[in-house]
Amino acid sequence: MKKYAFVFSKLKGYRAKFLAAMVVTVLVGIPELFPTVIVGDIVDNVLKSDSPGRIALLWKYFIALVVITAATAIIRFIIREVCYFTGSHVSYGIRSALYEKLQTLDFGFYMQNPSGELISQMTTDVNIIQDFFGGYLYTFLRDCSLLVFTFVLLASKSLKVSLMMLAFVPIIVILATLLHSRTKMLHRTLRDKFSEINSYVNENLGAYRVVKAFAREDYEVDRLRIESEQYRDMAVGNTVKRLNYSTPIHITSEIMRIFVLCSCGILIVSAADGDLTVGNLTVFSTLVLTIAGRVRELSVMISQLQQFGVSVSKVTSLYESMPAIDNGDKIEGTTGKIKKIEFNDVTLILDGHMVLDHISFTVHAGETVAIMGPTGAGKTVLISMLLRLYDPSCGQILINNTDIREMDINELRKMIALSTQDVFLFSDTIDGNIAYSNPELPFEDVRRFAECAQAADFIEKLSEGYDTIIGERGVGLSGGQRQRIALARAVAKRSSLIILDDTTSAVDMETESLILQELRKITNKIKIIVAQRISSVVDADKIIVLENGRITEVGTHSELVAAGGYYTSIFNISQQGSSEVIADGKK
Repeated sequence: MKKYAFVFSKLKGYRAKFLAAMVVTVLVGIPELFPTVIVGDIVDNVLKSDSPGRIALLWKYFIALVVITAATAIIRFIIREVCYFTGSHVSYGIRSALYEKLQTLDFGFYMQNPSGELISQMTTDVNIIQDFFGGYLYTFLRDCSLLVFTFVLLASKSLKVSLMMLAFVPIIVILATLLHSRTKMLHRTLRDKFSEINSYVNENLGAYRVVKAFAREDYEVDRLRIESEQYRDMAVGNTVKRLNYSTPIHITSEIMRIFVLCSCGILIVSAADGDLTVGNLTVFSTLVLTIAGRVRELSVMISQLQQFGVSVSKVTSLYESMPAIDNGDKIEGTTGKIKKIEFNDVTLILDGHMVLDHISFTVHAGETVAIMGPTGAGKTVLISMLLRLYDPSCGQILINNTDIREMDINELRKMIALSTQDVFLFSDTIDGNIAYSNPELPFEDVRRFAECAQAADFIEKLSEGYDTIIGERGVGLSGGQRQRIALARAVAKRSSLIILDDTTSAVDMETESLILQELRKITNKIKIIVAQRISSVVDADKIIVLENGRITEVGTHSELVAAGGYYTSIFNISQQGSSEVIADGKK
């Protein structure tokens, strides 16, 4: 029952109303049977009677039928309204809690959980839970209460017939139990396959440029067709399995109905039971039909309740997920302004692999530090550790002489602005993307930061200027344009540390030069630049060369050129490329 605690906690504010509605749902089953009894009395006391007052009695019965039917209908309507609002309230609470939880989880969680699964938990599973409170539970309790009250009423009319009917109950219970056990795992498997399809579609939509560039549309269609066929086959198998057990339940309920009606008829004709009348036979026929219908609905409800159980397990497991990186409650040394950053013998091991090996360096306020190295050297991981996307396996990262693990993680990240090569832009205006860290940022500042990133010229040429809506992930913009908007967004954060991870890789050399000139004007911040181009790091106060997770060179541009190491080789290659361009120009 522990897994249901999270879901039922979201009933807060509606618990009393919902509990009252469920109690009334059970109790209202009693007056719902009154019309059936009244019809039986009409047969015995009006249709088969010669009494002169039978017309007046018929009118009384008619008024009673109208009042009872109208009253129960109104009560049922109110109950359904309460259920609907409760379901909506619960789904809102669960979805909000899950989304808030997702914001607290770290890189490791997202690496292990595909986006399609998370989307299914946030949508499909939450909707199933909403339907449970909005209708499933109501229907289940209504059917159960009607079954119980109907048996009680039947027993009050004829104990013999009721016992005959009860003989069929064990058969129905056994079949229902088998149905539950055979389909329980199928629901979970079907749900997991649906998540896989969600993940595939989400991935494919994000990679549409690659798909079209390689003309692989047919291949992707075939892949989705195969996945969909597997889902279809599993769904059909699940349905067949359910029908294999629900159909016998239906047949058994129909045989029970026929058997009871025939038994009643025989008892009446033979006068074996003096309490049975033609009116009672009418009541019995109606009640047996009611029981048969409720039994059939309950077999369907078993499947719906199983889906509810699977969905509760999924959303609860997500809600109970804990980040590997905890947010400490100490905020010592957090001043909002970074004066010094120190990596003190930092080592990082991920999945048994040494990613960073005993990294040590210091950066002071106003300095520009560049990090270079071959692909896979650990440059991006290194700067990610400043944001606590990873924590050191050993060693310390200090900001203002305080271990960042002792800082509030949100306060820490507010002090850092990041712009990466892999740009993500939101489906919003250009203004909204640049001012993402501060939606109240004045337009004059937005434009100034765009100018700093050399983005103002192309933005103002767009039809709507800064109010232009950017498509998902920056559709409609070039790679360089997206990078410049992302750079403007980072600068607009006004943090004391700016991290630029290969931010100018998609812009031309002239634009990069202009961007670097603007960045040099920012003298009161720490700037960490990860780059592959010599032109991006030549003016840095300190250049760190990272190879295989280790620092192999540290120095200024001139010092490293003279050192004859990795940096020298990259410099020579860049110089050779420049000479070839000049020679070709002379040609």
